[in-house]
Amino acid sequence: MKRILIATIGLAALTAGCTGNAIGGDPAPTSGGSAPTSSSGSASGLEAVKPCDLLTETEVSGLGLTYPGKASQVGTSDGCAWNISGNGGLRAGIRTESGLKDLNLDGDKITQTKIGKYDATKVEAQDGAKNICTFAIGVSESSSVVVIGNLTATSEDTAAACERSSKAAELIAPKLP
Repeated sequence: MKRILIATIGLAALTAGCTGNAIGGDPAPTSGGSAPTSSSGSASGLEAVKPCDLLTETEVSGLGLTYPGKASQVGTSDGCAWNISGNGGLRAGIRTESGLKDLNLDGDKITQTKIGKYDATKVEAQDGAKNICTFAIGVSESSSVVVIGNLTATSEDTAAACERSSKAAELIAPKLP
């Protein structure tokens, strides 16, 4: 199952790199058989947040991305993707029933960090893709926002992908409940 997920995310990243669109997925929850401990209020108000409202038009433009973003749902993640013509893009995904511990985060380098007041996990070269960098922000024990920056599939500039996703995550964090 994990290999299928990795292949699916990798294919999405390759497709995005070829077309210049932002990737359409983010890490899926692990298939560990335990359900979230509480469904009511578990997201601490995150369920009321619209993904495309996480960045303003000015912020999107400041990041060099195209406004407005395109809303999409991938698995249990409600998200929004913004792109840069010919150079990948950014996706922010809201998971109201998956905290950091529930996410399947795998990459070349994984670092625990802080984004604003939140604990976060930085994943460089997610699933081995050198053109992708992810920041998963733990909003509560059972909810998270995942910010994925990607460049074209032929790029191996993980640092540039991390710069893109880091800047966006810092803009998004103050808007979270």
